[in-house]
Parts: sequence; C-alpha cells; structure tokens
Amino acid sequence: MKQILLLTAVLISSITFGQNFPAESVDLLLNKTVKPKTIEESMQRYAYKNFYSKFDTISKKLEKYKKGHRAFPSGTSQSDYSKLVGKEFKVVKIYDQTPTLSSDSGRYFVLELQNEELGTVYYDYDSKYDFNFELEVVGGLELPEGFYCKDIETSTDKFSGETTASSDFSEGIKFIKSTKAGVSKIYMAINEPGSTLNVGKKGLTLLLENGKKIERPNAKIDVEVGGSNYVYSAFIELTKAEIDLIIKNPITDNRLYIYDGEIKNGAKLSEYLKCLTK
Repeated sequence: MKQILLLTAVLISSITFGQNFPAESVDLLLNKTVKPKTIEESMQRYAYKNFYSKFDTISKKLEKYKKGHRAFPSGTSQSDYSKLVGKEFKVVKIYDQTPTLSSDSGRYFVLELQNEELGTVYYDYDSKYDFNFELEVVGGLELPEGFYCKDIETSTDKFSGETTASSDFSEGIKFIKSTKAGVSKIYMAINEPGSTLNVGKKGLTLLLENGKKIERPNAKIDVEVGGSNYVYSAFIELTKAEIDLIIKNPITDNRLYIYDGEIKNGAKLSEYLKCLTK
C-alpha cells in the first residue's frame, strides 16, 4: 500500500479558521466580500486567469477564449495583476455555468463580483480544485462541523478485511487510516518538489501554527522524477500525540531533507485528520 500511495503522491456547531474555498458549497460565498490573492512577484505573470468582463447570464456560457472577454487583459491568458490585487469585491450573484462536457455538470460556476471603482467582474469558479481558486474571503468562511469529512474515501480489502480511509491530497499532504482486526493506525504521505537529485536521504520536519515542530530525523525520503523537477516523498505513521497536535495546531511549513514547502491551508489538513479520528 505504501508504494502505491507514494506513486500517487508524485502524480499529483460551526468552525471558523480563515477558510476560503467552499468546494461545491459555492452558495457560502454569496454576499461575502472577497479579494484577489496576493501572489509572490515571480509568479504574478501566471496569476489571475479566471477573471472576465463579460458573461452571458441567459445562456450561462462563459466564453473563455473570446477576444475582449477577459477582465483587464495582460497577455493572452491572464488579467493585469496590478489592476486587481488588493481590490475588494462583493459576491452579488452565483450562476451555474453551462458545462462544455457532460462530465463537468455541477462543477463550474460563475461568481458575479462588484466593486465601486472597477464595476462588475465575473469569476470562473471550479469547485473541484482549491489551488485554482484565486480569491480570498475577507474574514474567512464559516464552515459547518465535519465539512471536509465528505472528502474521505473508504474501501475494504475483500481478502484481508482491512479497511482504508483516506483524505484527498492537499498541498502535497494526504492522511490515511488503516484498520485491521479492530486496530487502527493513521499515516501521513507527504511530497515536496526539488530541483536537484539526492538519493538515500532522511529527515522530515513539520512546523505548526503554535511554533512547535514535529521532527522525524530518521524518516526515509524517496525520490522520483516529476516533470522538470524531482519529487521527494515520505510516508510515516503518526503517533496519537502528533495527531492531537496537528488537529489543534495546523501545519504551516514542511521540510523533506533540505526541500521546504509552505502550507497555506493547514486548517483544511487539520480537519481531514479530525475526520479520520472519529
């Protein structure tokens, strides 16, 4: 099971914790104030690909590639970063987007955004992938308890009777709960890209929101080729103390050997882990 998970890692009441992305529960964004995310300078030329100046509210079809339909165009596939960054918009309407493929039904929406200075802008919303979401909700979203538990997938091995429950990968991290003969263990699969090749290395460190660390200096690090980079991966069993610590204090950063990554939505990972402990 470990090797399969590592290969997959290479291939890809209420609670309030500053969450921004409501997945298919897009109605949670209605009447919220949002603003385009601030992007580091080196990545700004690739950002803001989902903003449009025109949308047919009758046919509900978004003409993504039609000339003049992109809001504040800069180049061929994105909007001008300087025109949108820092601007606050109110989400005044949400439209179901007419799907291009039947398999896309219920996945894509259009948010109608209004700003006193810039007027109306339309945002192409993909409910499946949070990394495509270029907006942040001012003050965060209030999500119902257990909101992310619907993402947990469970399967049972018909031969061994072992039950496996796993979260989605989020920012290179996935949690897996294995239960056999009444005994449960929870694992973490984690990956991080690196530009150089290092084989046979060890060491995993997680930084938490409260300033504490989880350190595994002897954690084995595997490496695979992933596009133009290498992908470094680790697979560890979490202790109960570590599980409790991550649930209460979201992960902010990770290091595999010498390769570091920032976790922007550690609260989501904490919620996934909480779901697996129930």
